[in-house]
Amino acid sequence: MTSITRYKLRKLLKYALVSLGVVWVLHLFSGQAVPDHLGAWFLLGLWTGVMEEFLFGHRFRSLAVPLQFLGKVLAVNLLTIGLLALGWAFDRQADLPGGNAEMGHMGQLLWTNDFLRLVVQVVVVTSLAILVVQIEELMGRRMFLGFLLGRYERPEAEERIMLSIDLAGSTALAEKLGDLKYFRLLNRTYALMTDAVLRNEAEIHKYVGDEVIFTWPMRDGQRDLNCLDLYFDIEERIRTHAGELEAEFGVVPHYRAAVHGGRVISAQIGHIKRAIEFSGDVMNAVSRMLGLCKELNAGLLVSTELLNRLKGVEERFAVGPLQVVPVRGRRRQVNVHAVTRTHKA
Repeated sequence: MTSITRYKLRKLLKYALVSLGVVWVLHLFSGQAVPDHLGAWFLLGLWTGVMEEFLFGHRFRSLAVPLQFLGKVLAVNLLTIGLLALGWAFDRQADLPGGNAEMGHMGQLLWTNDFLRLVVQVVVVTSLAILVVQIEELMGRRMFLGFLLGRYERPEAEERIMLSIDLAGSTALAEKLGDLKYFRLLNRTYALMTDAVLRNEAEIHKYVGDEVIFTWPMRDGQRDLNCLDLYFDIEERIRTHAGELEAEFGVVPHYRAAVHGGRVISAQIGHIKRAIEFSGDVMNAVSRMLGLCKELNAGLLVSTELLNRLKGVEERFAVGPLQVVPVRGRRRQVNVHAVTRTHKA
């Protein structure tokens, strides 16, 4: 099973669980502790996810976010309610989440209190499920859960790995392609990164122009050498689609990267616009290491400190000689190595 498939299955499960949560809250207001037909509502959530992910989701991506939401809600609910009406029409004693109703013909069906109540419930549940999942995707899972649980209200220290990648020759590319085409190139390459990001369990911390910062909790980044494989998997994806990129943009982009790990401070910042940021020596060191990549003509630079915490590096990667990087504001320097991958896992 590919990482993309696992991601989509998790997304379908997310729709189903959110739908169950919404139904549970609605039934609490009705004085009923446990909702009826939990299985049916779970299937409705899965069905909503299938339609949003595979049928309607891509058709609205060119619209503004509010219009995306409204378009998905209308499309999903019209099709769902239409199928419910047909199903109930062919079953004179239908056992649906809204209750039982006898019918004589379709006109009577559409005006029964039970069916109208079911329609309202379906619209509310599917709309809220789409809204919650869309907000979670827009914010990112870590930030979304952090805001919900209040995890980042106070600064806290944690062990993390930070990988920053930067487009080589970005200034010349921007001048050659022009602003709009250059932006399309960035967006295209970011889309190509998706499979590698999911496969290596990385979180996207932020996009900074043509730079992308990825992060892992220390254990996740160490596992299977995810923090090293991500860069090489991204480069492999770009090479695989080099023909398409060459035909569309006339160039094949190349990235440089730096990775370091250790103690960082994570906290929520801002009042009018809030975000979750990382700070500390690790962030400063990664930024300086990324700038050194061009001087050393290296694809990926890894700190010695992080390499010492990774197991089995020599089995799949070739580690270059030691280089010393002075970091602004630090009393000590960072030791780094250029790393290349000899073969995949």
